[in-house]
Amino acid sequence: PSTTSDTHTTLADFGLPSISSKATMSVRPNNLPPIQDMPPSGGFPKVDTARVFTRRGPKGWQLWAGLTVSIGYGFYQIGKTNRERAAHKTEERKIRYALAPLLQAEADREYVHREKEILAKEAEIMKDVEGWKVGQNPYNSGKFMPRAINPFDKNLK
Repeated sequence: PSTTSDTHTTLADFGLPSISSKATMSVRPNNLPPIQDMPPSGGFPKVDTARVFTRRGPKGWQLWAGLTVSIGYGFYQIGKTNRERAAHKTEERKIRYALAPLLQAEADREYVHREKEILAKEAEIMKDVEGWKVGQNPYNSGKFMPRAINPFDKNLK
């Protein structure tokens, strides 16, 4: 094909009849010869396929060994912490067992004090009733049942 002064290629360059500029899009593509990109003069540079790859990390057995050691160490730490926690709980339990009699004795003294106050109040209220025995259980079960005592409020009369 001949070239014109500008780089634009026309149909006349390929020996085809010229068509108006509006109709250039209606020409079938297979009527035109294919336009191909060509390599640069002298060719493309060679691709370096002989390069040396850098190390990409540890080997598989090294990963397994490292993970096994780290997981083993983690389980060791968990076991150690569990033993320390169990020893701490045992110590707390022993302290509570040692304090239980003291706390129970204090609760018993408080119960006796409240019971005396309740009996004194009952004697004062029921002093005019004949045959009333202060502190006698109204039930005939014969079993000792401590009173259901709410905290005694001395402001109530």
